[in-house]
Amino acid sequence: MNETVARFINRHHKPFIVKVSVYEGVWTAVCDILGLVTEADSYEQLIERAWTIVPELIELNAIHVAGDIRLQFTHTKTINKVAL
Repeated sequence: MNETVARFINRHHKPFIVKVSVYEGVWTAVCDILGLVTEADSYEQLIERAWTIVPELIELNAIHVAGDIRLQFTHTKTINKVAL
């Protein structure tokens, strides 16, 4: 594959969505498509851990990735508000 085609594919294939949550100081990342479930003590450690694990999961699960691996980390924060 030539470099121009590779750049086009990298820009146009969708990233894998990794859902991030935190509960009682434990950060969790989940991506069902990749089979990713991992935890860490901080957001930074979680991202690093996910990037370490994902290439192996792609290989183990025989997932075809055209070009570079792209991950999109999403974190939704919910605040419980008590109505008075």
